[in-house]
Amino acid sequence: MRILITGFVVFVIWCFISAWLYNDKVLPAMRKPEPVQQIHEEQTNVSDSLAHILASMPKTLMIYFEFDKAEFKMDSRIDNSITEIKNWLDKYPSSIILVTGHADLVGTSEYNNALGLRRALSVSKVLEEKGILSGRISSDSKGSDQPLGDYLSEEGRAKNRRTEISIKMQ
Repeated sequence: MRILITGFVVFVIWCFISAWLYNDKVLPAMRKPEPVQQIHEEQTNVSDSLAHILASMPKTLMIYFEFDKAEFKMDSRIDNSITEIKNWLDKYPSSIILVTGHADLVGTSEYNNALGLRRALSVSKVLEEKGILSGRISSDSKGSDQPLGDYLSEEGRAKNRRTEISIKMQ
């Protein structure tokens, strides 16, 4: 029995010593320094300039409508935002404007798509009057397919009666 205990103690000591040697002496020698990947400055400048351009892009403009109407009233906020969008288009001639009309759930799907398109075309007409070329405006309707608000409350339905003006880089 004494020989088994002595053998076990020697085995445990041998395990600790071999683990220490392996972790402190063998592993560090096996580790090779990893080469540092150099990033060219030109690539950084391109990505930084693109990030700068996207950060300076005007935010999506939302224009809200009355129930079952496609006409809207201009106010100074909308006028200032349209001016900002026009200045952006002048600065970046490859970009276009996306005008997307939306409707609430009241009515059939076909009627809501047509109403959304009338709203988008109404806003597109105002954009053209402000000096934006019609070839740089793309009008579309999503009808009631992409709601922002719920359909249970009047506030939620009012959020869905909108037209979104956004810029697309090409």
